[in-house]
Formats: sequence, structure tokens, C-alpha cells
Amino acid sequence: MPLTYRVAHQQEINNILRTWRFPLYFSKPVMNHMVHFLDGVMTRGFSGTLTDIHRESCHSQDRRTLSHFLTHGKWNEQHLMRIIQQQSWENIKREAKHTQEPIFVIIDDTVCRKTKPSSQALSPMQGTDFHYSHTEGKSVWGHAVVQEFIRCGEKAFPYAFSRYESEQNSKIDIACELLSMVPKSSFSTYVLMDTWYPAQSVLETCALSGFHVISGIKTNRIIYPYGIRQSIKEFASHIHKEDTDLVTVGHASYHVYRYEGKLNFIENAVVLLCWDATQPMTLQTMRAFLSTDVSLSNEQILTYYSKRWAIETYFRTMKSNFSFNGYQIRSTVAVKRFWTLLSFTAMFCSVTGHGDILTGLRSWQNKKTESWIEFVYYEAKAGTQLDLIKNQLQAA
Repeated sequence: MPLTYRVAHQQEINNILRTWRFPLYFSKPVMNHMVHFLDGVMTRGFSGTLTDIHRESCHSQDRRTLSHFLTHGKWNEQHLMRIIQQQSWENIKREAKHTQEPIFVIIDDTVCRKTKPSSQALSPMQGTDFHYSHTEGKSVWGHAVVQEFIRCGEKAFPYAFSRYESEQNSKIDIACELLSMVPKSSFSTYVLMDTWYPAQSVLETCALSGFHVISGIKTNRIIYPYGIRQSIKEFASHIHKEDTDLVTVGHASYHVYRYEGKLNFIENAVVLLCWDATQPMTLQTMRAFLSTDVSLSNEQILTYYSKRWAIETYFRTMKSNFSFNGYQIRSTVAVKRFWTLLSFTAMFCSVTGHGDILTGLRSWQNKKTESWIEFVYYEAKAGTQLDLIKNQLQAA
């Protein structure tokens, strides 16, 4: 079979790439690799290896060409990242215009865990280090990535990412860089973060872009209730249940105390001190949240913050369905390209799945099964020899 041969679902992928003007940035051989990459990654049971991609996409070239494509191929992953951002942003703006709901920009990080190499290893994986994993509650060996995710309503898309290297930059610096990439718009935009990220530089970057911030906040942050300087946890020790309001978000209820006023680096903001209504009101069970939009009600702030969970489910989907941490690539160049291609695959599934990654993924998996069945049927009907069909399916 010639290199350009594709079954129906691969040709459909190629057609979508053309509508996104890929031929302006990438050569035909590069686009061919990208089509097979998407096809292989979207296969059921993908484990993260290039061997999987080569086998499951029935790539006609040697498997080593995929490794060369990632490490030495002449293509610019920044062009691919710009396409990811363009398609994601256009879909989010369309959803915001349709629903009149705010746009949420979500920042968080995760660790792709790897096996620590022996000190005698000749070619260890580049760029790895110890990073704290919130999931495992300890430092693990691997690559850390800071991810930016955008959401409106029920539609969500990956937007940008950057690998974290402790010796090169901080997660706060990376967050500022990623946030500066998001275009300004006429839609209300909220940046959602956990307690790690609401530093002064991040808040200033958001303010310059016209974005509000809703985030978790550490309880040692300083507030000024009644003009008295004290930490959130010091102030919380004086709060009783009758001082709070009962707020319901989803299926859970919380006792909430609202502080509005000055914080260090912020002239006026809202801080919510929250306790699960089913638990005692102690410092250990309290969580605090920051909102720079003081016009929001307590319920709106907590409801908006709950939308941050979309990035957690994104990480889980990337690791379980796209094997985001299953790669076995050594060079940092290849890792960055692999991550970019995975991010593109996730965006591709989100766009074709009407804003839902898993919906798009399952749709393509079904299309793949159908198109290979059709291929076998029509080739057999045309009298193609069985050995040739097996060879195309890499089953020989």
C-alpha cells in the first residue's frame, strides 16, 4: 500500500486538519505522521508507546520513523500549539456568546511519574526530577507540567502548558506566562486556581488582562477585619456557627463566613471561610477562598470555584485514556513534542465531541472500528488477496 493510503476515519482526520489550514505550516510527510499519531493515541488500550501508535494506526513506515519524527523531525511544535489555542478559544467564545456564561481559565499542575534511573544508566530520561505529587501526597520522580485549561458552561478545552523545571523557573512564573497568552474579550473571565497560585505577580497579571481571580487561599494569609492585622486562621478561631450563613453548592452545604476588605497586595476582595455542614467547625476542617470580584454572592463564588474540578478530570482522562504519563521518551525535545501532540489530540476530541473529550474519543474509536471493517469487506469483495489485507492490518 502506498504511504498516502488511508482508511475512512484516517481520511476524515486528514480532512479536518486541512480545514484547520495545516498544509500552511506542515509538509505532507509531517501531516501523515500526525494523522497516524492521532489515530494511534485514540485507540482503545493505548499505553503511551510509539510501538502502540505504529501498530494501532497501521503505519506503513518503520516504527523508528516515529521516534525520528519526535526527536529530529523538521516541524515546529509552536505552530501546533497556536492551532490548539486558536481552535480552543474560538469554541469557547462561541459557547460564551451562546450561553452568556463567564469564561473560566483554570491553572493547575500535575506530575508524570517515572522510574528513577540507576546511577549507572548511560542514557537516562532528560529533565526528570523530584516533584511533589498531590495525588500521592509525597515527592515522586518524573516530569512536572503546569497546565492551562479553559471552560464555559459544560464545554472545556486544553489551552496551553509548560514543563516545570525548578532550576529554570517557578510555577508562579509559568502561571503568569500562560495567563498572558489568553486573549482579552468582552466576556466576564475568571481565573480559577488552588492555594498554590494566588501570588502577587499572578494577581497582577490577571488584573492587567481584566480577569477576576477565584482561588483557594492559605489560612496564613493576612487580612484586616475591623482594621486589625491578623491571619485568616487567627480570625477564624473567633467565628461561631451563628456568625455564618448556610450555603448549598450542588449536593453539599457549607457554613460560610464572608470577609470583604483589604488583604496584603489587594485593596479590596472577598475571602470566604468555609466549613462542611456535616463536620465540626474547627481550623482543621476550614477552607478559605479568595474572590477579587466583590459583586459575587457567596454561592456564586463557591459555584464558580467548583468548576476548577474540570482540570482534575482532564488530568485523569489524559493519564488513563491518552497515557499522558506512559511515554518512554528520553530527550526533552521529544517529550515536549509528544506532550504537544497529546494536547492536540485532546483538543481534537473536545472539538469533535462538542466540548467533551471523552465523547469525542469514543466517537473516533467507534469510527475506527467501522472503517476497518468496511476496509476488509470492500477489499475482500474486490478480490484482494488475504495476505495483502493482513499486511495492511499489520496482522501478517
